[in-house]
Amino acid sequence: MRLYERSNIKITVILFLTLLLNISIFVPPLTLYSSPQTYQLTALNYIIRNPNIVPGGTFRDPMMGEANTLNPWMYSTSWEYMVISVVYDTLTTIAPDGNVVGVLAKSFEVSKDGKTYIFHLFENATWHDGVPLTAEDVVFTYKFLRDYGNITRWKDYAPYIKDAKALDNYTVEIDLTEPYAPFLTMVASGIFIVPEHIWSNITPSQIPTYKNEHPIGSGPFIFKEHVPQQYYLLVANTKYHLGRPYIDTLIYPIISNPDAMLLALRKGEVDDVTWSVPYATVPDLLKDPNIKIWNVTELGARFMYFNCLRYPMNETLFRLAVHYSINLTEIVNLVYQGFALPGSLGRLPPILQPWANPNIPPKEVKYPFNLTKAAELLDRLGLKDVNGDGWREKPDGTPLKLVIYSPSYDPLRVRVGEILASNLKKIGLNVVHQPLEWTTLVSKLDSGDFDMLIIGGIGSQDPDILRMLFSTNGTWNSGHCSFPDLDPLLYQQAVTVDLEARKQIVWKIQEKIAEYLPLLNFVHQQFVFAYRTDKWAGWILYPLASPDNWFSLLSLYNIQLQKTNITPTAIVYTQTTTTPVATPTITPTLTTSIAPTTTAISTITTGSPTYTPILSTTTYMTATSPAPAPAPTWSIMAVIAVIILVVIIGIIVYLVRRRR
Repeated sequence: MRLYERSNIKITVILFLTLLLNISIFVPPLTLYSSPQTYQLTALNYIIRNPNIVPGGTFRDPMMGEANTLNPWMYSTSWEYMVISVVYDTLTTIAPDGNVVGVLAKSFEVSKDGKTYIFHLFENATWHDGVPLTAEDVVFTYKFLRDYGNITRWKDYAPYIKDAKALDNYTVEIDLTEPYAPFLTMVASGIFIVPEHIWSNITPSQIPTYKNEHPIGSGPFIFKEHVPQQYYLLVANTKYHLGRPYIDTLIYPIISNPDAMLLALRKGEVDDVTWSVPYATVPDLLKDPNIKIWNVTELGARFMYFNCLRYPMNETLFRLAVHYSINLTEIVNLVYQGFALPGSLGRLPPILQPWANPNIPPKEVKYPFNLTKAAELLDRLGLKDVNGDGWREKPDGTPLKLVIYSPSYDPLRVRVGEILASNLKKIGLNVVHQPLEWTTLVSKLDSGDFDMLIIGGIGSQDPDILRMLFSTNGTWNSGHCSFPDLDPLLYQQAVTVDLEARKQIVWKIQEKIAEYLPLLNFVHQQFVFAYRTDKWAGWILYPLASPDNWFSLLSLYNIQLQKTNITPTAIVYTQTTTTPVATPTITPTLTTSIAPTTTAISTITTGSPTYTPILSTTTYMTATSPAPAPAPTWSIMAVIAVIILVVIIGIIVYLVRRRR
């Protein structure tokens, strides 16, 4: 064989191998897309664990009101959650940086079709009564959710649970009826695992009223005592599977007045405040070297339910008239002193990206404060003063008298209620504003015995909260407003796992909410929390949580008990991405002082009616379930492969012709 022939053959072989190499680069291994995704981050990656720390001390974490129940299936208030969340555990939780991480699960897997989840449990988790926690408890909990969830606070999740089974003592498989996009963030991180040996004795008929007054969970703290209207007392779980908390005793004193709570903080009688401090006190707090502040803009809202089971709240024209009767710019500047964002017509705050629809105008643009316009809408509805007494009657001539309720412990919402009632009276509506004690307010809300009711909260990092608020049978649809064309969209977004497709549905939902107006969102409040640093260190701070969050309670240690100086005094996490992540993006900053900008504080002290808000510039993560591996772009790869193939064939043809 001639030398040039052998050379051409070599070139051909090399080019053929090059083709195979290029194809292998652009076409990923099949197993990457057919195998389940595995996640191995746990809460241990985010809490302080130092063998040199000496545990001990009593941490006092005040709550605003009595807990009506400690039943993890039925709780409805923040104060109940404060106790339940440290007594019980979930399979996963959302970490300070937005990742979904294991709590009872040391790792977990998600199937390609998004319908099967496998959780591998820590083998050393136990219930507070000493009984080991096994896969059977998780199976019991999720079957309980499937079978009885429709009569609990978790009824929105129940339809998605098809089955749960133990693959071995510490491995659980949960099968869904269909893909549920936020399963990891909403269900696995929300449903508290309960002990089968206790809850199997609770009948379905008992669930709604069962108070669970002495809860037994597997969490970091063990319930010990409750003195009504005084305090809840818990002690450290020294056998906790993630390591015992450094706090020995956790007390939740009940202090229903915000000013009294702040005074207790100043005196050192409590270690933080769990309600936003009065904004006028912020400058003085910053002068105290032992007190730091932390700002959190809520993902929920301060808002008002319309009771759509009553007339005229069930009329869109009436709800629209009420929207024209309130000036949100005034509410933000004068009532909240700039520490809030105006309430979004789409309910989701603008900081929640990419879910908040940027195309929906602010309320003051779409429905600006205009009492004349509001009066015209009431006239169109047939609500007119027919007997000359100064108050509008119903179309049939019968009197119309309405009541707006608000929580008495919050002077800001009380003031909002006063302003709204005053404005409605100016256009002839006989409206009374009545602040109520918290338990009475909740009773009114739960029973449906109200016309309009101001409350707050109910937010989430996932837009499925819209389904719970606005679907006909949604858990938080306490106004019972129903819109048949909205229900299908609310359902569709929940089962759409593609991020962009789901975003478009969520945006459309918000557009409809802005037209139907089932709620009146006043503000997305910025809470200013205060905490002491002279006694406790190890605070875990991040944009979506108060300083007394679950990660802090696992990490705080008493400075006075330490034999050596231990750093850091606080860990601050920031979130700088707007897309879900599957790998850790932990960016902690060690700090000894957390405070808002001095420029914002200086404007507060001027007494001017226009204030500069202290708003976080952090971009919030969407924190849906960890993003699946990207699908291969087969069309692009095919084009590239064809181009390479054509070039190689051309070279071969050229070499063959030269040979001839």
